[in-house]
Amino acid sequence: MTPAQALLAPIRAGWNLGNTLDAVKRGAKPDEFVPPLEAETAWHNPPVTRTMIRAVCDAGFGAVRLPVTWAQHLDAGSRVDPRWMDRVAEIVGWILDEGMVCLLNVHHDAGAHGWLQATDECHAAFGARFDSLWRQIAECFADTGEKLVFEAFNEMLDGQEHWTQTDDDAAYAAHNRWHQRFVDAVRSSGGQNASRILSLQTYSGGHSTRTLSAFQMPEDTVPGRIILQVHNYDPQGFCWLKSDERLLRDTWGTDADYRQIDSLMGDLAAFAEKHRAPMIVSEFGSEDKQNTPERLRHAAYFTDRARAAGIVCFWWDCGHFALFDRHTEKLIHPEIASALLGNQK
Repeated sequence: MTPAQALLAPIRAGWNLGNTLDAVKRGAKPDEFVPPLEAETAWHNPPVTRTMIRAVCDAGFGAVRLPVTWAQHLDAGSRVDPRWMDRVAEIVGWILDEGMVCLLNVHHDAGAHGWLQATDECHAAFGARFDSLWRQIAECFADTGEKLVFEAFNEMLDGQEHWTQTDDDAAYAAHNRWHQRFVDAVRSSGGQNASRILSLQTYSGGHSTRTLSAFQMPEDTVPGRIILQVHNYDPQGFCWLKSDERLLRDTWGTDADYRQIDSLMGDLAAFAEKHRAPMIVSEFGSEDKQNTPERLRHAAYFTDRARAAGIVCFWWDCGHFALFDRHTEKLIHPEIASALLGNQK
């Protein structure tokens, strides 16, 4: 068993602290530092507390993915606002203090409208900024133990912002180059980072045949310390409140629904085997349409099939996806949480 496999092995399910440290304050001027509290609450979630993190742990989740957007906390010289770094470090500390694994990433800096894109032009314009950002993050956490995992970036797209896959071979090549830059920046930072477990996501977090086949593992100085990841919100008409009206539904459980998950997990297991690295689905979930039994059936089957394939799943938690009420810090869908953890009777 590799170090990355050993880290994931005890985790029944993970949880995303969504729309919080990844939130972006609308209307902020370019290169304007946004105070930590204003950024953290910009998308209507309350500030994170230690008791909220403890509630996630007490519910049985073994890992927290901590999405972080850095753009509004970087100055013109690509230096991170120390107040923001301190706040990120505080929450990371709370997660690790509870004995959970923490995945820390660079989030809406990529994706739609992000400054990070899968293009050669972006490498030329922002490569040094990306390298500097990851060196600063790595140096901040150089003495932090192995339960802190770094994730390179989230849902990076090409210059035309194609989702799921692109037909541009150069975009896939640029995407793979960003991963190499990430690995090099972290490994060169010393301390625990010389052997820290790192997580890499496919283009746009997608899992089409084209996207999976275009992914290349970066060169690393230590073996067995890479975790691969994708996202899944299929079928979108069920998982999302807003989708193509022809596809919207609040039920799940047709033969085609089950086959879709079976096919996905087979593809991901083969992808993990090909690259000799463990796999996670770092985002999945369904929004609440007053259809808890259907959401429960979907969540239970998804995680059961994933677990059988050796894949750990992380629920995306915010808004209508929420399993927790962030204000009361209470679990509001214990039956879904139980299904995610494999405890459903």
